[in-house]
Formats: sequence, structure tokens, C-alpha cells
Amino acid sequence: MTTETQQTYTQNTLKNWHVDTIEHHGKTYTLIFGVFFNRPGIYDYTIGHTSPVENITIDYEQKTYLIQTKNTLYHCSFDSCFFERQDESKITLPDYEKIKAEFYKPIDTQTLSKDDMLLVLSDLCEYYFQTLIYQNEDGSKGTFSGFPHIGMLTDTYLIDDGEHRQTIDIRWYVNNSGIEFYSLDIGRRNLFVENRGNAPLTIVDAFSTIEILPGERKLIVKAFENEI
Repeated sequence: MTTETQQTYTQNTLKNWHVDTIEHHGKTYTLIFGVFFNRPGIYDYTIGHTSPVENITIDYEQKTYLIQTKNTLYHCSFDSCFFERQDESKITLPDYEKIKAEFYKPIDTQTLSKDDMLLVLSDLCEYYFQTLIYQNEDGSKGTFSGFPHIGMLTDTYLIDDGEHRQTIDIRWYVNNSGIEFYSLDIGRRNLFVENRGNAPLTIVDAFSTIEILPGERKLIVKAFENEI
């Protein structure tokens, strides 16, 4: 993953964060999930979760949630909330809907046709994967199953359609600057990749090596050229 200096962030900052619960030994705990920056004892860009949350307040001037665990006060800015995950959470944050209405930047799907697939990546997500967007042949929303494959030499990430890879089989290696596909069967669709992270990403497939800047979307593979 790309590194940034700790001076970039207030101490104990979390990015791409959301708050949710987990069950452990019959008890329910509320935790913050996200990417750590300027947290003593933890490397920048470490993806994980905190200890249980004790209190949540808001600093409106700094546009930040202040979330207290037993020993640490975390700074979680409004604009770095992982809103899609927070929407699915059991926890309702103070003033969440008002803050979301101002700061949430949804993924633009208006320009995508039924022949297009959009792979959304970010250096703030495990294995760079954030989501996959596409339509089925009948126009309904496509579904997928994404999961890591833990290898002896290197880990990879796999995505299929949840139906024994009948129409989708995407697999990639992770490196320090992006991903390298070693399988890319997406059912004769155009593949776009969007970078929703902080740093440039390098995408390698059977045909090319492409750099995608933060906020940028590029056509990686055209239909009928997408089987590796």
C-alpha cells in the first residue's frame, strides 16, 4: 500500500471508516472499522478495527466525529466515512442523515449501460476492493461474491457472481501500487475501473499496464477482449 507521512493527519485518525457491532462470546460490542493514520504503535494504512466504543460526539467546526474508546479518542472526518457500509450498520450515528446528505459522494452509474461493468478500487480497502457494479441481461442489478484467497506465497482476491462463476470470474494479485489480473471473465462486457482512494493505482491485465489517478475512471478492457 502507498504510505503517507503521519503529519498529514491529526493523531489517531481513521479514514474509510464506519461504526458497527460484532458478536463475541455472546456479547455485542460496538467498534470502529477503518484505516489507521498517525496512530502510535500502528503503521499508517493498517486496515482493522478499534476496541469497543464508549462515546460518540461531533466537532462541527472540524467536520469530524470524535469517537472515544477506553484509551483512545479517534478522529473520523465526515467526508471519509464509508457511507455504504454505515448504511448497512446496526448503529445510527448522531446527525447521520444530515451529514450524509452533505458529504456523501455516490458512485456515478448514470453513464453505465447493461454492457458495462464498473470495478471500484481504493487503497483504503483490503485487497483494494470496494465494490463491483453491473447489470444482468434482464436489466436487474448484478450480484457478486468477493473474497480473499490466502496463498502460501501471495494472497489474491476473487470475485464471482455467486452462482458457481457462471458469468463472472475475476481474480487478481495485489502489489504495492495496485493489482494484476490473472483471470478476467466478465461475460463480454466493457470493464471500467474507478479509483476512489488516496493514491494512484496501477492496473495490469493481459493487454496493458494502466495508471488510474484518485477520482479517475478508465476503460480497461473492451467487450470481446476480456478473457484472460
